Amino acid sequence: MKSLRYLLIIAALHSFVSAHSQGIKGTVILKLGNKLEGTITQLNLTGENNDLVYVETTTTEISKKKRSRTSSTITEKNGYNPAIISRVIIEGKTYLFKDLRYGYDDKEIFQNCLVQQYFGNDSLAIYEWKNAKGETGYYVSSPRFTEYAEDINHPKYEGDGFGSFTGLKFSRCRELAKKIYDREPGYFYNSKQNSTEEKLAVWKRIMEEYMKCF
Repeated sequence: MKSLRYLLIIAALHSFVSAHSQGIKGTVILKLGNKLEGTITQLNLTGENNDLVYVETTTTEISKKKRSRTSSTITEKNGYNPAIISRVIIEGKTYLFKDLRYGYDDKEIFQNCLVQQYFGNDSLAIYEWKNAKGETGYYVSSPRFTEYAEDINHPKYEGDGFGSFTGLKFSRCRELAKKIYDREPGYFYNSKQNSTEEKLAVWKRIMEEYMKCF
């Protein structure tokens, strides 16, 4: 059993290293609008991306003369800071970089993680992220805190914390904020007691109502 577990760990590490160093076919869209299709390297799918992400692109130029036609292939490899990357598309799935906060301390944050948008829009959303252990987590960005997304299991959502912290975030919509403060059914959860499905349902309901508030 131990040898099997060891082999599985080695296989997972090999898969990760291969994807990180050898490259992944995909598309990188920069915030300026540039669309780069090719091989992406130095991209960490399950962790932080604090270095440049490289994209190797290949273009073919065709030149015509009177009686001949020649073609030449040009390959370029350039590095890009995750801060200027808008989207990454791999196998038809769209990802974006997001800082993920999981605790009170400023150090309790994962930086530049490649996440998928599970629900919402660019400023109000639930993001899905799978870490190196294969665990899937969900993080939310709210109206006043869009520079990062926060774990739906954040310790401040324990006990009565959800109502006070979340009510403040959505206070621009008074009717909604009151429902959250008053802990009305469907607008509240305890991070230690409710299931992931129940927590996601609460966030979806709050976000949908907030979007209709204006």
